[in-house]
Amino acid sequence: MLLLSAPVGEGHVAGARALATRMRAAWPDAVVTVVETVAGGPVRTRLLADAYRVVMRAAPGLYGVAYDVLGRLPRVAVFFQRLGAPATARALRPVLRRHTPDLVVCTYPVTSGGLALLRRRGELAARALAVVTDPAVHPFWVWPDVDETWVMLDEAAEVARRLGATDVRVVPPAVDPRFAPTPAPEHHGLTVLVTGGSLGFGALEDAVDAVIAAGEGVRAVVLCGRNGTLRARLAARRDPRLRALGWTDTVPAEMAAADVVLTTGGGMIANEALAVGRPVLFATPVPGHGRAGAAALARAGLAVVCPRPPDVTAAVVDLRDAPEHRERLAAAARAFSARDLDGALTGLAARTAGG
Repeated sequence: MLLLSAPVGEGHVAGARALATRMRAAWPDAVVTVVETVAGGPVRTRLLADAYRVVMRAAPGLYGVAYDVLGRLPRVAVFFQRLGAPATARALRPVLRRHTPDLVVCTYPVTSGGLALLRRRGELAARALAVVTDPAVHPFWVWPDVDETWVMLDEAAEVARRLGATDVRVVPPAVDPRFAPTPAPEHHGLTVLVTGGSLGFGALEDAVDAVIAAGEGVRAVVLCGRNGTLRARLAARRDPRLRALGWTDTVPAEMAAADVVLTTGGGMIANEALAVGRPVLFATPVPGHGRAGAAALARAGLAVVCPRPPDVTAAVVDLRDAPEHRERLAAAARAFSARDLDGALTGLAARTAGG
C-alpha cells in the first residue's frame, strides 16, 4: 500500500500519516509506505510548498481569490488540472515502479491528478483512492478517473458527484488515533486552544486578543506552529492568562485539556478537535479553503464561524456562560467522531483484494 502526499501545509501530510498508522495497526503484515514529495518531483514540491507559505503569510487574499474563482468556474479548473497533471504523472512513474502497490491512497489533489492521468493512459493497475482532507470540496480535488473519492460531509459528497467523481464515500476524516474522544476537563472557567495551523498564519494575534477580551476565567493556549516570531511576541507579554507554544507533538494532550478549539486555519485542526469531542470556533478563517471549510462545518452544525474579532469574544463569552450551548456543540462533535474510520479502511481493503 502506498500513501502519497506533499508538504504544502501540514494537513495533507498529517492525513496520509494518520491513515498509514491505522493501516499498519490493522494489517501488520502489509507493507505501508508514505511518500511526501510527488507533486511533480522534489523541486516542484519544494517550490509549491514555499510559494504556499509565502502567499498565505504575505497575500492570503490573493490565494482566496484564485480558490474562489476556480471553484465557481469548474471548467477553467479542469483546464489547469490537465495542464499540471503530466508533470505529476512523470514524477509518479518511478515511485510506482519502485513500490508496485496494490492500493494507492492520495491526500493531495495535485498528486491525485497524476494518478488519474496514469489510470486514463492504462499505466496504473493499482486501486486509486483520493482522500479529501478539507471539509469542503474544490474542483481541484475531483478526478473522475480515480476509483474512489472519500469526503467527510454529505454536502461535500454531493459537490464531488456534481463535479464528476464516480464512487464517492462519506467517511470520518483521517486523523491520528491519538485524537480520540476525551471527557471535557473539569476546571473553573474556559480554556481555549488557539491555532493557525502548522504555519501559524491568519490573524492569529487578533484572535488571541479577542479570546482574552472575554474576561474572567478565560485562558488561551496558543499553538504557534513554525511561526517563531508570533510565539516570541506572545511570550513577551508575560500574561498569566496566555501560554504560547511552538512546534510540538503534544497537540492531542493540549486539545484534551482544552474546553474549546479556535482556529484561523484550514480543516485538519478542526477535524482533530471534532475527533476529541471539542467545540470548534473559526476566527476570521483564512481565505480559500479555510473559509470554505469553516462554512461547510458550520452548515453541518459542527462549528461556529466568527468573521470578526468581536464575534470571537462574543462566542467565547457564550460558551463560558452558557454550558448548554457548549455541550450542544460537543455532542455534535462526539456524534461526528463516533463514525468508524477503521471500518471504512477494512471495507477498502476488501474492495482492493476483490479487484
